[in-house]
Amino acid sequence: MDIFGKAFRDFLNGDAKAVIKVHLDITEPDELPVSYFFRSYDKMPKWEQIAIDSCYGRVLDAGAGAGAHALALQQKGLKVVAIDLSAGGVEVMKELGVNNAICQDFFQFKEKGFDTLLFLMNGAGMAGKLEGLKKLLSHAKKILNPNGQILVESTDLIYLFEEEDGSYLIPMRENYYGEVSYQLEYKGKKAKPFPWLFVDFDHLADVAQKEGFSFELLYMGETHNYLARLALE
Repeated sequence: MDIFGKAFRDFLNGDAKAVIKVHLDITEPDELPVSYFFRSYDKMPKWEQIAIDSCYGRVLDAGAGAGAHALALQQKGLKVVAIDLSAGGVEVMKELGVNNAICQDFFQFKEKGFDTLLFLMNGAGMAGKLEGLKKLLSHAKKILNPNGQILVESTDLIYLFEEEDGSYLIPMRENYYGEVSYQLEYKGKKAKPFPWLFVDFDHLADVAQKEGFSFELLYMGETHNYLARLALE
């Protein structure tokens, strides 16, 4: 079920109040306005603007959604390839003017020669689990140019377990607390749940270092969301 493709199409057809409901297995459902995927650069949150401004060279926008970031990068004069698993989303990107939009799984994407890989809106969560993060960075190295970089936005879910006294009480789980089951719902129809990773900065930095990347924190938000830059050394 291509929920993103359906929701994006409905929005373009005039349903300005379209909403995607997001279900995680560790918290209450959240609502994501579809309009958020169509924001312009001046409407983007600060960390996304920093990410856009930090891109250079040839850019791969992985998990590009409706193409908001790709379009902003094109307007800056950068060459961009935008990939997403949503076939409907890719159609929308092309209609909106994204020059090179491809329906493709990042892990199956073989094209090389990129200077920047962009993972916004928790895009690196496609790793699924902590062990999958190593696979993601290993594949990234294969398609990055020397001195290339990865820009990653993620969220440390530790805030969900904060007690009134400021301490944290993490429930006993077999897995890392940032490994969640993620399910999308749109207009009463649910897609199949899939694994998703929200990784804290320390774990990201540790895996990045082992894979040969330097790491830098570019932004830290009030709700434990952050933007990091990983660079090939």
